[in-house]
Amino acid sequence: MLNRNILIAVFIILAAAICGYWYFYSADSYRHSDITDLSIEYNVDNELAQAKQKIHNDIIPAKIYVNSPETKEIVLTFDGLPDPTTTDRLLDLLDKYNVKASFFIDGSSAAIDNDSLKKIHERNYTIGNYTYVGLSELDKMPQEEILLQLLKTQKVIKVTTGTAAEIFKAPQTTYTTALLKTAAAADLKAAVKTNVYVKKDTIDTDAAADALIKTIIPGSIISLDVATPVNRVQYKPEKKDERPAFDKQPGLKTGVDNNIVRQNIVDVTERILKSMDKYNIKTTDITNMRLVSELKTAKNNNINIASISIKKLQEKIIFLADTLFFSKAQAQNIDYEYIRQKNAGTLAEPIKMILTTEPSLSFAFAGLTKSDTVYDILNRLKRMNATGTFFVMKNDIDNNPSMIKDIIASGNEVGIGIRSLKNSNFYTVCAEVDYVRSRLESMGAYPSIAMQPWGAVADETREALAAMGLTMVSPYINAVRSDMKGYTAAENVVNGLFGKYVYSLGRGWIVYFRLDYYDDDSMAGKVMDLIKRKKIDNIAYNSFYDDPKVNTRNNNSAYTIKSVGQIMSNSAYRYAFSSEADVPEYLHSQYNQMAGQALSFKSYIKERFIGNPAVSIDSNAYGFSLAEMRSFDKTGQIHTNDPVIFFTFDDWGTDAAINPLLYVLRKHNAKANFFVLTHNVMNNPNLLRSIAMDGHDIGSHSDWHKPMTTQDARTNIQKRSVQSREAYMQDLHDSYKKLETVVGDVVINGQPSLTRYFRPPQLTVSRMGLESLYANGYTYVIDGSYSTHDYDQPNLLSMLNDIKTGIYENGKVRKGAILVMHMSDNAEYTARALDLLLTANEQRKDGDPAKFIPARLSDYLVDDYNQSNPKYTKMSVSKDSSYNIGGEKYEQ
Repeated sequence: MLNRNILIAVFIILAAAICGYWYFYSADSYRHSDITDLSIEYNVDNELAQAKQKIHNDIIPAKIYVNSPETKEIVLTFDGLPDPTTTDRLLDLLDKYNVKASFFIDGSSAAIDNDSLKKIHERNYTIGNYTYVGLSELDKMPQEEILLQLLKTQKVIKVTTGTAAEIFKAPQTTYTTALLKTAAAADLKAAVKTNVYVKKDTIDTDAAADALIKTIIPGSIISLDVATPVNRVQYKPEKKDERPAFDKQPGLKTGVDNNIVRQNIVDVTERILKSMDKYNIKTTDITNMRLVSELKTAKNNNINIASISIKKLQEKIIFLADTLFFSKAQAQNIDYEYIRQKNAGTLAEPIKMILTTEPSLSFAFAGLTKSDTVYDILNRLKRMNATGTFFVMKNDIDNNPSMIKDIIASGNEVGIGIRSLKNSNFYTVCAEVDYVRSRLESMGAYPSIAMQPWGAVADETREALAAMGLTMVSPYINAVRSDMKGYTAAENVVNGLFGKYVYSLGRGWIVYFRLDYYDDDSMAGKVMDLIKRKKIDNIAYNSFYDDPKVNTRNNNSAYTIKSVGQIMSNSAYRYAFSSEADVPEYLHSQYNQMAGQALSFKSYIKERFIGNPAVSIDSNAYGFSLAEMRSFDKTGQIHTNDPVIFFTFDDWGTDAAINPLLYVLRKHNAKANFFVLTHNVMNNPNLLRSIAMDGHDIGSHSDWHKPMTTQDARTNIQKRSVQSREAYMQDLHDSYKKLETVVGDVVINGQPSLTRYFRPPQLTVSRMGLESLYANGYTYVIDGSYSTHDYDQPNLLSMLNDIKTGIYENGKVRKGAILVMHMSDNAEYTARALDLLLTANEQRKDGDPAKFIPARLSDYLVDDYNQSNPKYTKMSVSKDSSYNIGGEKYEQ
């Protein structure tokens, strides 16, 4: 009996020890390792299926709460769940000042900290859904990911409080019809559109709070950030292990002031509440705000203001002699309230980069107060054979109407410039637009675009421009910096603006020049000339035998400078990002072609990995058995009897690097394969789209260029993976999704440009990496038979000889050879070497064993092409002894 009791006691002690260990170590690790799996209570598989069905049944979209000028009170919201201590202090402050507020909760924080959410609920504050992680640009996410963000947060709120949220918000998000339908499927009734965001680090004194509150218009929705929004795509420089520079992307640097003292959200809130009490500003619940339908985005001047005639509106307007600041009552008398209602809350979305593949970009100008500077710009544009867009403000047209007439007469475009005025609102902006537009129309110009060149753009300004039927633009590149006012050398300005690594501008970019800024009246013109010479003229392909200035008939590689309106109206080159409906089903990011074929992983690495001669367990492979390594392809060549070779280009670059490649390939009617490093590609999607529109294959080279393995520094043997499986899976998904978004709908001669091909960074592979590719639906993993190391070539001759080495063996074409090259800016000689090589190849006679045919991989990786089969899988020789590759015929 005694022994039995001792055994029971020992068992209890052991059980307690195990539970304690689990609680303090395993449980804690579990809590922090993956917050999406904290509890089975937060599983949303059933809700996800139901929501998808609702969307399929065409659910009515959620509505949007927007600011309400007719309301005397304001709405105060906190975005993100505070920590427990901050929550207590904020709630005490709200009680002290008798203030109503709404808390938008990020589900991931609430899943960890239930107590804070419960306290907010118990005090009867409105609780909204702020997505699971406070995700920005929610409208740009795939539908299923949006649903997961909203549904998981709904579940956390419901489980914790017993009541699900009815409203939601996401930072930096446009509330499109598709997003609102998705939200409605998650049982959310309305979105909330903030019109005043408080920059908490600027509210460092009571005086700063007073200054803010004095500018608040009654009926505003004011938001304070508690949590930092999570960016959908983060672009930041990162060191890579590969050779210099192919993944070091240039970009305009954003300065960060490290001297800013970060303000505590509680202190900021107290200062604001004290100021509101001082000026007797009351708060109300969000449900008392104006509820509207979708905030449609005004793009491409497609806004139709029903049957309203702008000219009739203009006839009703009685302009005051000294001011354009109309009260709401006056505005109602001239029908602006009517067009506001017809506009239904639409906000004009500023266009910074025109989505186009046209080899053109725009120069835009504002600040037209110095006539000498304006006429200098006009003369320089004429010498460039360029046209620009001049944004005319009320004071410009009042003070110097003859100069505005000269701008119009010169063939340049005029748009409507919106002044940044302290007390402006929807009605005053409409009135100012009408005034400037009517004056310009009397001069024979009919502007359709507008820009506010400086100052923060208010939502009411965007709403007014949409209601007035204007397309709003904004600078992609601002050619003025605040510390350069007194500069006397254009070289210093340009170097300061662009730095060392921004080699060129891009298609569809809008470059803005403020003409009243520099002390030197000629400086703006000098800067414009230098930007054209250093950042635009260098984009063209220019060799000693093919200069676009001489070969004007055939060399179409130069970029032109056109007005914003000219580029926008050229529909032959315009495009929109792909929606799922535009992309072939087998190319959808969620479609896994590998799973559909039931191809085993063992067969995948044997049949679908096209390796390279150096592949070995000692140098560039990790995690495989010796038997698996023996099955790897080491030729890096496509099996074929055709004299074809495959030019492949890795990484990413600027227009100055990639545009010459595209021109050379067009010039010789050659198709190629581009493996794109995608982390920076959304900053210049027009360039990627241009590659696809030229009929080339587009594959992935990963998002962040992290190799699958790393080497031991002493032995150079591959020894471990660089990142976790989850991180690598996400990288592969993100990379493909970006490619799908930009080029997923491009089909040239019946052949999609987008492929599910992958080029491993540094040509290294690992078991985990290949398993991740397999799970993500990549159909072929492609190294290559020869790397030209073009990023390291000392001169053109060396580059040319290296390409030849990859193509020829004993004077004959290496059939199926895959050449690894780069499209990055440091691959200096690649385009010219290819031009010489292709020119010489065209001069060879048909049947010459050294004559090759450039082809796309997609022409040969068909019918479940099997790399483990040593016999060629496809041969394109037809009965008339000609090769038909990529839709083009080549005589044998």
